[in-house]
Amino acid sequence: MRLSVGGRLALVSLGVVILVAGVLAALLSLQLSDSGQREAEKVTRSVAETLAHEPDVAVLAAARDSDTLQPMVEQILAEADLSFVTIMTPDGIRITHRNRSEIGEPYLGSRDAALAGNTFTEVYEGTLGPSVRTIAPIRVDGGETGDIVALVSVGVTLGAVQQDIAARAPLIVLASAAIVGMGVLGALYVRRSARRVTGSYTPGELSRLVESYETVLHSLREGLVVTDRAGRIVLYNDEAADLLGLPPATSGQVSLDPRDVDMDTGLADAIATGRRMVEETVVNGDRVLLVNQEEARDLTGRRAPERGRVMTLRDRSELQTLLGELEGVRTLSDTLRSQTHEHGNRLHALLALLELGRVDEARRLIVASTGERQGLADRLVSDDDDAVVVALLLGKLDEAAERGVRLDIDVAEPTPTLPLAAAEAVTVVGNLVDNALDAAAAGPEPRWVRATLRENGADVIVEVVDSGAGFDPALADPFAFGASTKTALSPGGRGVGLALVRDIVATRGGTLQVTAQPTTVRVFLPAVAEAVAP
Repeated sequence: MRLSVGGRLALVSLGVVILVAGVLAALLSLQLSDSGQREAEKVTRSVAETLAHEPDVAVLAAARDSDTLQPMVEQILAEADLSFVTIMTPDGIRITHRNRSEIGEPYLGSRDAALAGNTFTEVYEGTLGPSVRTIAPIRVDGGETGDIVALVSVGVTLGAVQQDIAARAPLIVLASAAIVGMGVLGALYVRRSARRVTGSYTPGELSRLVESYETVLHSLREGLVVTDRAGRIVLYNDEAADLLGLPPATSGQVSLDPRDVDMDTGLADAIATGRRMVEETVVNGDRVLLVNQEEARDLTGRRAPERGRVMTLRDRSELQTLLGELEGVRTLSDTLRSQTHEHGNRLHALLALLELGRVDEARRLIVASTGERQGLADRLVSDDDDAVVVALLLGKLDEAAERGVRLDIDVAEPTPTLPLAAAEAVTVVGNLVDNALDAAAAGPEPRWVRATLRENGADVIVEVVDSGAGFDPALADPFAFGASTKTALSPGGRGVGLALVRDIVATRGGTLQVTAQPTTVRVFLPAVAEAVAP
């Protein structure tokens, strides 16, 4: 039979209650039986001693006057609710009996202690069945001393005692039924409470579920953090421990205050307060994380805020690097395309001049074409580490010329060293210049862009200014991932560049500053003594 954990707990609870009720009923029955027997002993002793000390009874018993004693005894039986009162001679011949036919017959029971002058009580099976009886000696004139002239036996049959107990049985039954009823209610409550936690799973299913949960939890390549209502971390997996700098994940119970963990302050506050987060980018140390946080849900899928929050973390550092490299390759390929197109135009012009025999003009074209870039190259190239950025900026000159935009490049001497890997430098500079060229090309004349690279104390500053209309006011954050008002030529082709710039700058400990009229984007990067490894 398939029983859930709640069902089994309910059955066990009900079984325990029924067992306790049965034991209690048995104990009460035994106690009542023992109490009834003690009460019978007390009553029979009291009546026997009273009759033994009654002078009239002593005289009539000595005279063997059954006719007078029998009515007296029958009246006592009716009033005292006794089973029998037997008066007998010292040798055991009955003078009175409940059944008149037994008068004159020998008494069945012990008499030795009474003949010795002692009153005693025993359980003995006589003509009326097993009974509790007290036998007392009757002395001359009912005194304490003197010759024993008769014996009196007063008894209550055990059947009568059981009848008295049976009259109280309904109380025992009602008490037992009340206990069982409360047990049923308790079992139902236990079942309901257990189902809230374990659902309809059987113990075997729940065991396999926990094993699978542990396996999946610690195999996920996505960080998972569960918090309670107080905002304390109670569960996390290995990936979350690595991303947030938490202690190694274990299967035991944990309770961590996120503010006590060495992580980004904003992220710690978000975990502690349970703030809802949807695809938010957070920089934690040298990692760029994509964070989501929602209220926990129960087994039925309903929100259960009393159970805390669930946070997922995705490491975008590797993705950012790949996107940065891809963006750098795209930028360089666009630059090479522009240079190829421009060089093609100039080669056609040179060919035409040479075919027309206008050698001097061809020579002047070659000198002008190389001279305007040679000076820039000589100023920019201070070492091999800057070669990629130099090639990028030189290529942007041709691209700007193609789009009818004047590009001015202002680089301080000596050339500042960007604290970025080559791919990161191409992503930052290339995206800022591309965005400025797009904005300037879409605006009215004159169309221009100015790119500046300089040092200011402990910071290296990259500044790009354009003549465009500025960022669209409809964009809450133009540097957010996917934020763009341009039509994408391919899925995911827009809203990536500036987001990559923000993530790279944040990862390197820098800041971004945006001003308007004219639109200006400044990147502040902390200067470093050594170049960052690519």
